[in-house]
Amino acid sequence: MKTGSALLLAASLACAGCALVGPASISNGRGVYSDVINNTEDEQLLKVIVLERFGQTFGMLTVSSVTASIKVSATAGAQAGVGSKQAYEGNLVPLAVGVAYEENPTISYVPLSGEAFLSRMLAPITPPQATLLLGAANGDGAWIREMCRRINGMENPAHRAPSPALKRFAALESKLRRAGVMEVGTLASSDALAAEYFVRISGYRESHLEQVRELLAVLGLKEVKADGSDIVLPIYITAGNGHPNAINLQLRSTLDIIRDVGRTIQVPAEQVKYALPLEASDPDEEQLMTIRASKSAPEDAVVAIPFRGWWYYIDATDARSKRAFKLLRLMVGLRLEEKASDRSAPVLTIPAR
Repeated sequence: MKTGSALLLAASLACAGCALVGPASISNGRGVYSDVINNTEDEQLLKVIVLERFGQTFGMLTVSSVTASIKVSATAGAQAGVGSKQAYEGNLVPLAVGVAYEENPTISYVPLSGEAFLSRMLAPITPPQATLLLGAANGDGAWIREMCRRINGMENPAHRAPSPALKRFAALESKLRRAGVMEVGTLASSDALAAEYFVRISGYRESHLEQVRELLAVLGLKEVKADGSDIVLPIYITAGNGHPNAINLQLRSTLDIIRDVGRTIQVPAEQVKYALPLEASDPDEEQLMTIRASKSAPEDAVVAIPFRGWWYYIDATDARSKRAFKLLRLMVGLRLEEKASDRSAPVLTIPAR
């Protein structure tokens, strides 16, 4: 085969390679990138919880973009003998053609820090975020207690036992939500001072009538009657009981919840002196999750991070902890989403080799 033909064949192979490499790179790379980003987001959040429990500062990075450039090159070569034919016959490759594939990803990070980051961590979560999280919690009453600082005057102090009335409200809310009797929706109103959200109670005429009446009594809504008809209760974010016949809430911040979750870490005895001291907690409180500790890397963990010579992790067999961690990550993502998309933030771009 002539050299010109060899080069033509090499070019053809390179073109064919381009046609095949594109789809193959998506098939092979997309899942890998997605898995790595997801796993490292889990690890980052768990590390934030651990660092906060030990009273250390923390920062966060979010992946803003992943750009992968693909390069395909072709080579062609031929060998020729010099001298006696018997000296090289059978030892030469008359034509050699090759195709090389190279992928160079560039990963961009946005550092989450500064005043905007702190305001999102320290400011109370918003009603839309609370609504989404309660929907995702699927009636888990522990999340009502976790997110709310006060409900219709019922106090829910951090790390201490809430009022018996609030405990009962959380239990009733969980039962009615799971039964499909109680739901949260959005109000359409042109009044800027009107409530944006409401609780609707419906379909309770027979099996849930007494529970609905007890719920209204716990909330102190004496003028609202449970007679089988639909009940609509506006939701207001306020520190007091300024709105009658309504649900008045005061919500907690993301950092409040992270600190609460940090209390569930099973700190090893030799590490207790490095952790922040804890106040006595409600002995009847149901923990959102349990974060375990191990001297060696755990074999059965959904997420694990090393810290001070120990591994802190969530056990893969602990269904409640896995669900709670997933919801916590969703909440943190909701709070930081606006900051992560802020184009004026400094961007750290690192080419991955």
